[in-house]
Amino acid sequence: MAARLQAFSWADHPLGPPEAWPSTLKVALGICLHSSMPTAIHWGPELRLLYNDAWMPVPADRHPAAIGEPTAQVWRDIWPMVGPQFDRVVSEGKGVSTTDQMLALTRRDVVEQTYWSYSLTPILDDDGKVVGVFNQGQETTDQVVKSRNQTFLLQIGDQLRDLASGQSGRAETLSAVLEAIGRHLGLVRTGYSEIEGEGVGRVVGWWSLSAPGDAPSERFTLAEFGARPMAEMLAGGVLSSEAVGSDPLYTAEEAKRLADYGVVAQLIAPVVRQGRTIGFLFLNADRPRRWSDHDRDLAREAVERIWLALDRADAAARLRESERRFSVIFEQASVGLSEVDLDGRFVRVNESMGRLLARPPAEIVGLSVSEITHQEDVAETSRRELEAASDDEDSYTLEKRYLRPDGSAVWAVTNVTRIVDEAGEPAGFFSVTTDVSERVEQERIRGWLLAELNHRVRNNLATVQALAHQTRLATSSSEEFEAVFNARLMALSRAHDVLTRETWTSAGLSDLVSGTLAPYVVEGKDRIRITGPEIRLSPTAAVTLNLAFHELATNAAKFGALSSPEGRVAVTWTVDGARPGGALQLEWRETNGPPVGPPGRRGFGLRLIERGAPRELGGVATLAFDPGGIACAFQLPLSQKIMTP
Repeated sequence: MAARLQAFSWADHPLGPPEAWPSTLKVALGICLHSSMPTAIHWGPELRLLYNDAWMPVPADRHPAAIGEPTAQVWRDIWPMVGPQFDRVVSEGKGVSTTDQMLALTRRDVVEQTYWSYSLTPILDDDGKVVGVFNQGQETTDQVVKSRNQTFLLQIGDQLRDLASGQSGRAETLSAVLEAIGRHLGLVRTGYSEIEGEGVGRVVGWWSLSAPGDAPSERFTLAEFGARPMAEMLAGGVLSSEAVGSDPLYTAEEAKRLADYGVVAQLIAPVVRQGRTIGFLFLNADRPRRWSDHDRDLAREAVERIWLALDRADAAARLRESERRFSVIFEQASVGLSEVDLDGRFVRVNESMGRLLARPPAEIVGLSVSEITHQEDVAETSRRELEAASDDEDSYTLEKRYLRPDGSAVWAVTNVTRIVDEAGEPAGFFSVTTDVSERVEQERIRGWLLAELNHRVRNNLATVQALAHQTRLATSSSEEFEAVFNARLMALSRAHDVLTRETWTSAGLSDLVSGTLAPYVVEGKDRIRITGPEIRLSPTAAVTLNLAFHELATNAAKFGALSSPEGRVAVTWTVDGARPGGALQLEWRETNGPPVGPPGRRGFGLRLIERGAPRELGGVATLAFDPGGIACAFQLPLSQKIMTP
C-alpha cells in the first residue's frame, strides 16, 4: 500500500502532494502503514480515506478507487449508521468504539449483513484541533454469525426434541421451525421435502413470508425446479444460486417458473442416507443473495436435525401405535397374559388372567407367582425357572395349578418368555397362560374310564366264565348247555343295555326288572306286576340282581307261574327306613301257578339267588316254595350300590 500511495497522482488531488502534507498527517499515516491491524486514516473536513494493506479487504471491490475519496462517499450505503459516529468524534474530540456492529454492506452488488468491531480516534493538530480520524478494526462476521447460528440451532433443537418426543404437533412444530429459519436468515420462504420416488418429491412442511405463489403443491416433480440443479442435489451436494435468472444451471423456463414463485436466490441442502438423497431443505430469497459458508453449514445442520426429529417422531408414533395395538390385544386376548418382574411379582395382568385366577387384575399386580401357585407345584415351578436360567433359555413351558381366593385350584399351561432391555440384559418375563382344567379333568375321567373298563371287562369275563362253568355242571347235554348259557348271556346283556343307557353310572331298579321280564309279557293280559319307589343301582348291583331275576323268570317260565295262562308274578319293593341307614325290601312272588316243591338239589340259579346276591350286595335272601309258586325276598342295605334318589 505504501508503494501504491507513492505512485498515486496527488498533484491535482485535494490533499495535495505528500511532501506538503502536515506533519500530523505524515505521522498518523506512518503509524497506519506500519500497523499489522486493519487501519485507516480519515483526513480533513471531508474525511479523505487512506489505509494500509491489512485494511484492503474492508472496502473489497471498492479498492483501490476508495483511496483519497471522502469517507461519506465511499461508505454511502452504511453512512446513515457510521456517519453520526464520525461526526461525534470530530465535533467532540472523543473516541468511539463498538463491538460486533452490524453493517449492511453492498459487496459486488449484493447487500450483505456484516459485523465489525472497530474504534474511531480523533487526530489532533498542534493546536488540539481535530483534523482527522484514526480508524482501526476488523470484521467479526464469521464469529458473530457462527455464534448466532449455534445459538439458533440450540433453540430449534428444543422445538425439534418436542416434535420427536410427540409432545408437540408434527405440522405445527415443523412450520414453526421453518419460520424460525426463514426469519433468522432473512428469507421469504423455507420448506422441507421428502423424496418419494424416482424424480418425485413431497412437501412435508413449509413457511412463507407472503411470497408470490406461496401455496406449493404437496407433490411435485423435481425437474420442475431445475433438472440440472436437482440432479446435483440428488447427488448429495448443497445447491446454492445467488441469482437464479443468471445462473447457467437453470434454463430460462425453469428460472421463470421459480420467479413466478418469488424465488430470486435459493439454497437447497439434502439429507443423504446410505448414499441416497431422501429429503432436502429449501431456502428461498426474493433478491440476489450471496450464500455464505455459514448459510450452507446452517442449512446442512438444520436439515439433519429436521430429518432426525421427523424420523424419531415417526418411530415414536409407530411405537405408540404398536403399544396401543399391543394394549388392545393384551386386554382383549382370550388367554391370560401377564408381565412379571425379575423378583417374580406381577407387573401387569389382563382381564382373562384375572378371570382365570378369579381375582380383579389390580389385585393380582404386586403378588408373587409363588403366592398364587398350588403348594405342591411351587418346587417344580422354581426348579423349572432355575433350569431355564442356567441353560439361558429364552422361553419355557410348564403346567401347574394356580390357587383361587376360595382355595380351589385351576390347572393351566403357562409359556414364559424372557424380556430383555436395550442392552440385552434380563428385564422380566412375559407369560401366556391357558386354562386347561377341562382338559385335565377329561384326562382324569379318561383314565378313570380306562381303569373302570379294565375292571369291568375282567369282572364280565369272570362272570361269563362262572356262568359257563356253572351251566356246564347243571346241564346234561351240549344242546341244553347252549340254550341255558345263551339265555344267561342275554340276561347279562340286557343288564348292560340298561347301564349303557345311563352311561354306566347307575341303573333304575324298575327298568332292570322290566327289561328282564319283558319276554314274558303277553299283550292284553296282566300277568306281571312291578311296583316300587325309585331305586338306583350301581353297575355291580344291576348285573347281580339282573342275573338273579333272570334265574327266577326262567324257572317261573319252565316250572312256575309263567308256565300256565293263569299264573301271575309280582315284583315289589319298599324302603325300610327303620333300619340304620335304611334297607331295600325286595320281593318276587308267584301265584296261581302249578304246585311247586323244593328242588332235589341246589343248582347254579338257586345258589346265585341265595348266596351270590347277598354276598355281593351285603344283605340276605330267602326262598320259599309255596304251593302257589315260589316267593323270594331280598333284604339289602342302602349303600353306594343301592341308592335312593
